[in-house]
Amino acid sequence: MCVGVTGWLSKIDQKKQFKLEPYQHSEILKQYPKINPADCEKQIYIINEDAKVMKGADAMFEIWSKTEHWSNFLPLIFRLPPFIWLARPIYRLVAKYRKSIF
Repeated sequence: MCVGVTGWLSKIDQKKQFKLEPYQHSEILKQYPKINPADCEKQIYIINEDAKVMKGADAMFEIWSKTEHWSNFLPLIFRLPPFIWLARPIYRLVAKYRKSIF
């Protein structure tokens, strides 16, 4: 997880309901062989309480919706077409260039 997301999450996750795991040394990846470690460098992955794996913009919206931040209703809107159709490629673009942007 990039430093920017880690900082953002630590600010909005007041209940400390998310556990941040570096994928480089994670036993979790052994439990989820569908997650390619190389893909973890490109986008965020989360595993929810139902063991559902989400990535990219979908993962960010899931995190955001679980927080107590005043804006946590926005992911409900952003997950709907046409917003999600825009959110996914925008997320990939930002993630691809995050090292040069941030």
